[in-house]
Amino acid sequence: MATVASLREHLIDELSDLLNAEQQLIGALPQMAERASQRELKSAFKSHLAQTRTHEKRVSQALKLLGESASGKTCDAMKGLLEEGQSLMTSSDPCALLDAMLITAAQKVEHYEIASYGTVRTYANVVGERGVAKLLEETLKEEKSTDKKLTAIAEGQVNARAAKEYHEKATAASMLQKGAEWVGSTVGSAMKTIRPRTQAADRAGSGRGRKNGSRKRTRR
Repeated sequence: MATVASLREHLIDELSDLLNAEQQLIGALPQMAERASQRELKSAFKSHLAQTRTHEKRVSQALKLLGESASGKTCDAMKGLLEEGQSLMTSSDPCALLDAMLITAAQKVEHYEIASYGTVRTYANVVGERGVAKLLEETLKEEKSTDKKLTAIAEGQVNARAAKEYHEKATAASMLQKGAEWVGSTVGSAMKTIRPRTQAADRAGSGRGRKNGSRKRTRR
């Protein structure tokens, strides 16, 4: 990593990181909207996509106000968060559980962006870049609003539906287990009843065979 000489330089570096983060998110949000099954969640992802495009423009504008080119470096943090989200998206069929996992992934992204925008907003104020700070404050408010909206969707419907799915599956699995145990117990009891009868019949047959054999030898 190159040496950073000043807080202003660190601010520029963080903004470059955020620019790429927003660009990565623009690429991921359409897939998240597509995979969501809950209508309100789909709408939230689509709305945030439009918002994220505005955020990208604001970061570019902030860099230009600082006399820097709007070219983002790779944001490894966002890359990792989105890879984790991609893994979650492919681990379940569309259902309440998947919606819950999508919200998990989205809120991790939101919390990262809230922390990042809060930091660069403060840096901009400290170094006297009020115009830059104002731009970043607008985005920070929108990121917080999106996070609250996702929490409301989760607590309003998604979590309860995912919990219901879990309990239904757990109940079905328990019933299957009890059914299997009952079948095993019934078969076992039946075998215990049949086995002594079979053994008694075998002994009786064997006894008759010995008697018949004795009679035949006597006749000779």
